[in-house]
Amino acid sequence: MTWQKHLMESEKAAFETILFRIENGHTAVITMNRPDRLNASNDLMRTELGQAWALVRSDPSVRVAIITGAGDRAFSVGQDVKATAAQGKTRNKVPGSRAHHDVYKPVICAVNGMCAGGGLHHVAEADLVICAEHAKFLDTHCVVGNVFALEAIGLARKIPLNMVMQLALMTTKCPITAERAYEIGLVNEILGKERLMPRALEMAAHIATLSPATVEASIRAIWESLDVGLHHAKDIGWRYILHHQQNHPDYLEGMRAFAEKRAPRWTVE
Repeated sequence: MTWQKHLMESEKAAFETILFRIENGHTAVITMNRPDRLNASNDLMRTELGQAWALVRSDPSVRVAIITGAGDRAFSVGQDVKATAAQGKTRNKVPGSRAHHDVYKPVICAVNGMCAGGGLHHVAEADLVICAEHAKFLDTHCVVGNVFALEAIGLARKIPLNMVMQLALMTTKCPITAERAYEIGLVNEILGKERLMPRALEMAAHIATLSPATVEASIRAIWESLDVGLHHAKDIGWRYILHHQQNHPDYLEGMRAFAEKRAPRWTVE
C-alpha cells in the first residue's frame, strides 16, 4: 500500500462531517455530510474539507474530484450560524473550498439542492457545475451581519455583476433558480436529482482519460489569467504551453497516439 493510500484510508476513517471515497480508481467524491443542518459548515467540517482537498492534491491516482452534499434538500447553506452564535467567538475562517487549498486538479460541483452563503464558494471555484432541477442559489451573509465578499468576487468572474448583486442584496427574497442559473452560465447542466451523481461520475470518467499533467496546466493557465488583463493573460497561457511542450512527455505522446490510432499512455507523476 502506498503512503498516499494509507493516508487516505486513515483520514477517511477519522472524518465526522464529510464522506470521502474513490470511484473508478481516479475520481475522489467529497460529500458534505450534515444533512440535518442542511450541510452547513462548522469548524470541524472546514478542517475536514481541507484534509480531503489535501488528499486530492497529493495522491497521483486521483485525477478529478466531485464535491456535493448529502441528501436532496441542500448542497450547503454555508456557515453554521447557530454553532457560531453558540460559541460566542470568531470561527475558523478558512473556507473549505478547492482554491484555498491549492487544488488544480479538475473539480466538478454537483449541486443537489439549496446552495447558500459559503456553499457558493464551491460553485464559484469549480471547473464544472451541474445541478438538480430543484436547486436554487441565494446568499444570506447580509441577513446575519456578515460581509458577502469572497464568494461574490469569485462569482463575478463567472456571471454578470447584476446577478451577483441580486444574491447580495435580495438575499432570500429572490433566489436564482436552476433554470436561471443555466441561462446566466452559472451551471453547465440541469438534471433530475436521480441523474445528478451518475452524470457527475460520467463527466469525471471522461476527464480521467485525459493527460493529468495537461489538464492541470490548462486549469492553472485559465484560472490565473482571470487575475490580469488580456495581454498579460496571454503571456501566462503561453508560459504554461511552452513549459508543457518542453518538459512533459505527454505532449508528444498524445500526438503519437492519435497518429497511431491507439489509446495514449499518459505519464502519471
